[in-house]
Amino acid sequence: MITLNQILALPGVLEAFGEAPSMNDPLIFSTDTRSIKAGQSFIALDGERFKPMELLEQLAGCPVVIYNKNESNDKLARSAQEDHFFIGVKDTVTFLQDLGRALANIFVGSGGKLIAISGSNGKTTTKEMLFHLLHSVDSETVCTQKNNNNHIGVPLTLLQINVRTRNCVLELGSNHPGEIEVLCNIAHPNIGVTTNIGDTHLEFFQNKENVFKEEGFLYYALERSLDPSRMFFINNDDKFLSRFEKFKGAWTYGSSSENDIVIDASHDGVRVELSEKRHEIKNPQITGEHNFLNMGLAFAMAKLITNSDDAALLSATKSFKPTANRSQWLEVWGKSVFLDAYNANPTSMKVAIRGFKEKVLAEGLALEHAALILGDMNELGDNAPQFHQELGSFCKAEGFANIFFIGRFAGSYNAGCDGLGLEFASAADLIERREELLKNHKYVFIKGSRSLQLESITDIK
Repeated sequence: MITLNQILALPGVLEAFGEAPSMNDPLIFSTDTRSIKAGQSFIALDGERFKPMELLEQLAGCPVVIYNKNESNDKLARSAQEDHFFIGVKDTVTFLQDLGRALANIFVGSGGKLIAISGSNGKTTTKEMLFHLLHSVDSETVCTQKNNNNHIGVPLTLLQINVRTRNCVLELGSNHPGEIEVLCNIAHPNIGVTTNIGDTHLEFFQNKENVFKEEGFLYYALERSLDPSRMFFINNDDKFLSRFEKFKGAWTYGSSSENDIVIDASHDGVRVELSEKRHEIKNPQITGEHNFLNMGLAFAMAKLITNSDDAALLSATKSFKPTANRSQWLEVWGKSVFLDAYNANPTSMKVAIRGFKEKVLAEGLALEHAALILGDMNELGDNAPQFHQELGSFCKAEGFANIFFIGRFAGSYNAGCDGLGLEFASAADLIERREELLKNHKYVFIKGSRSLQLESITDIK
């Protein structure tokens, strides 16, 4: 997609030397010495302890190496200049971003669909669902891997684009003000959606209004886009996002019939009305109204982006399975376990717990046969104890009696449910008593922030 000639014209190039490949053939890049393939070029991203230029022997067959120009790296490059063409740059991270920006502009300029997803909750799930649907009808589709959604992860995703790629789905993440703007300025997407606004990263944003200003920047990036094929999807059921005004290429969605796309989700399915057609979507691997809302949105976006056959997309909605540790159902110890150990905040906790409750009741079981295991919700700032206490109260009000809390805020959780639960400092502490505590429960819910590594609870020993 981008040639050596174009790369040498990017800002930040200080020196180039060695055996040069063709100047006009597209290059493919990698940043990982462990997985690089012959023919791929390499960008050496220095870490505090990891120095990739010291591993040049692992780059056999690599035509171009881009590296931070300094005395030690220069020495290593000079000693291997007969094996590679070296480009010394001022800063490889900045150069990676410039390279990603150049690739994005070439891709969009050639008719590619560059789809960006921001939001407090559901953006990773929506990204996975949308990628699954798009890839089912067009295999030349790439997307953000795992949660590589920051100033390094976004350009790394853009590096997946090649001359055949037609769709690229980007997840945009932020936990500090201004980060979404930085990512938009790298990617220049021509399609976008902000899923919702919730109580996320309040340690840095302080309140929801500031979260809205940050996550909602994607709307303004699309509003200012000059691409005639631009699209943005406005969630009219969100009290913050519904403030956005429609522009040419914008679509509203929500439960009201006044929206361009009507999405009516329940705990076990979703109805989507689009262009005077009604579609019913069911999938036993999906739990909760919030996740069916995500699927309804992904279906509508995929339909409008590709104009594909309804039957093909509907078939793909049925084959979607959640990725590891995200709203995933597991069968372990003879029990059904709902595992979401990747992220947690008050909003996502509540909707996930309600979805779990609906699933249990739909199976004809009383809540006494279900257990909740809740870990800390990180990055909530000074009001973190209050948020955890309120969540504890929520659990009790929803009718759960078997509750286990893990982490620094276990006491705050438990105070909210009047001491109904049991407290543990770590997942390892609960694991020691796991068999005893869970022996009478057929359904188990596990959710918390990534740092607690709650997926370890499901390890079979």
